[in-house]
Amino acid sequence: MNKKLLILTNMGPKASAPFQGQFVRNQVDALAALEPDYFYMRWHNDTTLNRLLKYPVLWLQFVWQWIFCTKTLDILHVHYFYPTIWLALTYRWLRNPKVKIVVTCHGSDIYLYKPESALYKFAAGFVDHFIFTSAALQQKFFRQDISAEVLPAGIHPTFACSRYLTRDDKTLDLLFVGTLDFNKGLDRLLALLPQLPQLQIAVVGAGPYRSQLQQATLQYPNLQLLSPQTPEQLKSQFERSKCFISLSRNESFGLVMTEAMACYTPVIATETDGAKAQIRHGQNGYCLVQQQEDLLLSQLVGAIQQLLSLPAAEYQQLQQQAFADAQPYLVKHVAKRLDELYQQL
Repeated sequence: MNKKLLILTNMGPKASAPFQGQFVRNQVDALAALEPDYFYMRWHNDTTLNRLLKYPVLWLQFVWQWIFCTKTLDILHVHYFYPTIWLALTYRWLRNPKVKIVVTCHGSDIYLYKPESALYKFAAGFVDHFIFTSAALQQKFFRQDISAEVLPAGIHPTFACSRYLTRDDKTLDLLFVGTLDFNKGLDRLLALLPQLPQLQIAVVGAGPYRSQLQQATLQYPNLQLLSPQTPEQLKSQFERSKCFISLSRNESFGLVMTEAMACYTPVIATETDGAKAQIRHGQNGYCLVQQQEDLLLSQLVGAIQQLLSLPAAEYQQLQQQAFADAQPYLVKHVAKRLDELYQQL
């Protein structure tokens, strides 16, 4: 393809989350043969000033870099529909009215904007093709009469060569990886700790609940708290874990579940759009309906104990099925479909 492609996103690494937006970077790298340009949020931190001004600054940086640029872009691929879409529309209106706009919706750009504003709906009318990371997420979008498909972001190539370890060879019972916040269910994890005193548990990530988890490590010596890690480091954590746990309240897809399964690690997850798209209860892990918190916690404890006490042959079947189900989501397969889409546009 000799068309000029720009991939742009409101995500980007920051001190408290150095790997934020990694899944977008994975796509950029996987599409290297197309020589895409990449624009992402560089002024990114947790200060109040940043929260107030980051989008105006992002827009100004985009205008300076791409509106006053001699290169003419043919395709803009926007990750996170709103409000990032306004950058793409600025380019269409000021530089190239024929530019094609592709948008990947990742979850919060739909979950957090209901009911949709008039501007939100107006902007959607200019998108040539929508990508949703799960079918359930697409159903939550306010329009269905659009050019669209379901395509997860894809997991890093390092997970394509994961080691198989038997349960007896694994040294960690339970692993959590993700943003340490309320939506990811860190309050649930803290509530589980007193009921799992004999299990070796590791938590990888950063976020608002990190200080509470640091305090918990003093009370529960079986709990290990780790900082965000590279894909290579994460692969090692997944491989040595008997079970990966996802406690999210909302999750459009949840690539960490896919990464765990690619490493032969079964997943126990609360039911979200992402979990329903990936977890087949009793076949590659367990998926639990979200309900009253005390009942959910009881079911989580039961599921963890059940998984860890399965006969070796049944646990191995879960491992093999999890691994097989994760293979289509390697980023190389996602990039192949994106290349086809760009060609069609």
